[in-house]
Amino acid sequence: MILVTTSRKPSPRTRTFSRDFAKALNAEYFTRGKANLERVFSLLQDEGDRLVMIKERRGNPSLIEVYLRGRRILALKLARAMLNREITRRYGYGEGELASQLARALGVEPSLVLQRGDSLMLRDGPEFKVEKVIEGEVGKGEN
Repeated sequence: MILVTTSRKPSPRTRTFSRDFAKALNAEYFTRGKANLERVFSLLQDEGDRLVMIKERRGNPSLIEVYLRGRRILALKLARAMLNREITRRYGYGEGELASQLARALGVEPSLVLQRGDSLMLRDGPEFKVEKVIEGEVGKGEN
């Protein structure tokens, strides 16, 4: 199972991006509200369950963190994010190292994550340009 949530008090744009992200992965979306991280992690039942937390900066999605067993295994700092309704063309995407890295972290089929340059797109989901990849580090994220 993949559970997608946001940081606390997300903007409408970040909520929409997160829901688009969850729908594209056939994952569950959790409306966080006042729930702390302990509560969010308690929703994961199996060892292989993953949590995707989407954080924001200035009202826009800016960081995608993937957690496995309570540890952050991958974080992608975003340069920009496009919602499903904003995407006008979905061609020119294919396989790539960054796409396969995200697919491995999410535990999904590689064909679900597509790449064009440094932009990633979930099949039938949102598109986002990656500014920086952070692997396996646990530290302060953006809120």
